[in-house]
Amino acid sequence: MFVTSDLSAIAVGRLVPVKRFDVLIQAWKNIPIHISIVGDGPERLRLRSLVADLGLQSRVEFLGERSDVQELFANHQLLVATSEREGFGYVFLEALQTNLVVVSTATGIAADLLPQDYLIDSLDADTVSLTVERTLKEFERAKQDFELVWAKARELTVNKMVTDTLATYQNTFSRWNN
Repeated sequence: MFVTSDLSAIAVGRLVPVKRFDVLIQAWKNIPIHISIVGDGPERLRLRSLVADLGLQSRVEFLGERSDVQELFANHQLLVATSEREGFGYVFLEALQTNLVVVSTATGIAADLLPQDYLIDSLDADTVSLTVERTLKEFERAKQDFELVWAKARELTVNKMVTDTLATYQNTFSRWNN
């Protein structure tokens, strides 16, 4: 067992089958920290029942749909994402910009940004549990591993992307005018 009383996790997303919150909840049987699940959707009742069936009400909390996700990130240290597929993943990027350690399936931007040790290589409860537990056991190392990832994520703001795109267009148009 490892000391984790000062750590808590968060998972954010629409409660739909593709996000695989069921796998996340099953994995949490072996994980001794609290997790907040943010989001709503058609799977809400089934997932709440799963939490009750597994006796995890004291560690798994449903917060519903929220508009203050950035503030919630500030109160957690770990984001866990178990989606089967993901696009760009703004929630993921926002978590990194808030200096959260992230454990995720290798989907969307996670596959490109995360160190290999924090990618879930098989979407089953045991693998998710092992990946999260390993991260928690070596959390100080995880924070060091994420220093460069956090810096890169801070470069990927909407304002920076707009500024870079605008600069590219201006550069292109200035060459056409010369």
